[in-house]
Amino acid sequence: MLQAIKEEDTLRLGLINVVPDVGFKLNLRNLDVTLGVVDYACGTTAATDAVAYSEKVLTLSKFKNEFTICKEDFRPTWSGESMGASAFNDQTPQEIADAIVADTAAKLAEWFEDQIWNGAGTAGTMSGLVTQFAADGDVIKANNGITAIGAAISTSNVLAAFDAATAALPYALRRKDVNFIVSPDVADAYTKLLIQNGAANGLGGDANTGLVYGRYNVQVVNALADNTIVLFEKSNITMGTGLASDATSIRVKDLDEVDLSGNVLYKSVFGGAVGYSYGAEIVWLLTTTA
Repeated sequence: MLQAIKEEDTLRLGLINVVPDVGFKLNLRNLDVTLGVVDYACGTTAATDAVAYSEKVLTLSKFKNEFTICKEDFRPTWSGESMGASAFNDQTPQEIADAIVADTAAKLAEWFEDQIWNGAGTAGTMSGLVTQFAADGDVIKANNGITAIGAAISTSNVLAAFDAATAALPYALRRKDVNFIVSPDVADAYTKLLIQNGAANGLGGDANTGLVYGRYNVQVVNALADNTIVLFEKSNITMGTGLASDATSIRVKDLDEVDLSGNVLYKSVFGGAVGYSYGAEIVWLLTTTA
């Protein structure tokens, strides 16, 4: 399952930090130095600089996914040789067992990717980044550092949206390696605009370089909701995961060995949490916000 999660956009593109093997909580340390520069003079001057230190705590949520299958359901599809000649269905065909594990791992990876960005923080979900952005007054967003666009993204406004997002970047990030990520519809609108303008290469990107806007590489995260643009530094966002031994396996138990039910139990247990250190260094633009 862990390998499947790594193949989803956020981890595959290396967009955020990942801290594995977190037992319960993870501390994100925040350090902010305020300078106290004054004109030089002989003697001593009372210090006017300051260092602010704080911590944000990520508390891992623990989840499980389990289901049972009846081996008899697969007898019409799989030969008696692969299932065993006995009417007791002593064996599960290895091909179908492998297929169930692979499909479960893939769907859990998709779920995890969606939770990183969109988790509501309610029962059975993580608190996703977009949910946190919406509640955080420090995050730069529509009506909080960016003039609201109030419309779905299109070829006619995608450049204005990109301009608004990049113009809102705080000074501290201007010389940093910033992740510029967008939802698929935003990427489509930008690509169509480039085609309309006949821009196949150069700053518009091409088959070799991918999408480029000015000096930023634009990357698509399929889990993002439509009309979304996010700019941030990788080091600012961290995901903690549970024990690697949990995340790497889906356990399978043949219940025939226990209760002769003919069922097979599939179960996975895993944990995760995601958060960031500095809200004031994140730009989140949802263009439909009025």
